[in-house]
Amino acid sequence: MSMLTIDEIKSEFEPNTPIFLSELENKNEYSSDSLRKFLSRMARAGVIKRFQKGVYYIPEKTIFGESSLNPVDVIKRKYLGNGKKQYGVMTGLSLLNKWGLTTQVPNVIEIVTNNETNRKRTVEVGNQRVILRCSKTPISEANIKIIEFLEAVSNIDFNNEEQTASLRTYLKTEHFSRANLDLVLINYSKKTYKKLVESGMINEFA
Repeated sequence: MSMLTIDEIKSEFEPNTPIFLSELENKNEYSSDSLRKFLSRMARAGVIKRFQKGVYYIPEKTIFGESSLNPVDVIKRKYLGNGKKQYGVMTGLSLLNKWGLTTQVPNVIEIVTNNETNRKRTVEVGNQRVILRCSKTPISEANIKIIEFLEAVSNIDFNNEEQTASLRTYLKTEHFSRANLDLVLINYSKKTYKKLVESGMINEFA
């Protein structure tokens, strides 16, 4: 059986794109041990670089030397989506900041993802701390926006009129269906449902 080649790696992964050992294991028939040895050999040769255990990338030459991999890019690809498929959303302060509902910048990124089995776990990606939570329901293209919305509902302070107004405006522009909401909402807490009812947002779903 022929071994994976660096040309195959370069044809599939752009420079400065995270390459996960686990991803190569799933796509190829090679053993974990042989893939690990191959990547280690390529790293020693300087063809690729090791970001951290199980994560590699193809560096680019810059005027400052070889490029470095951004931890945020690793986090996005591993836990949020790979450009072809979405499997995670930000939550907590990370989501509120992303949506402009707060100016507070979180030190820790919080994510709900299909790629986590624990109810809650903290990991280090480079120098960035990440809190991971398993998704309450499988995240897909069909429901990702509703899940993001419910995560925002779960995390905002409904006494904050500015946050509530912004969320209400977003809801009106999306035109979510009540049927799609119910498929996801059943997995959320009664507290989240209560927020939707008491704010009147539940009535915005067609």
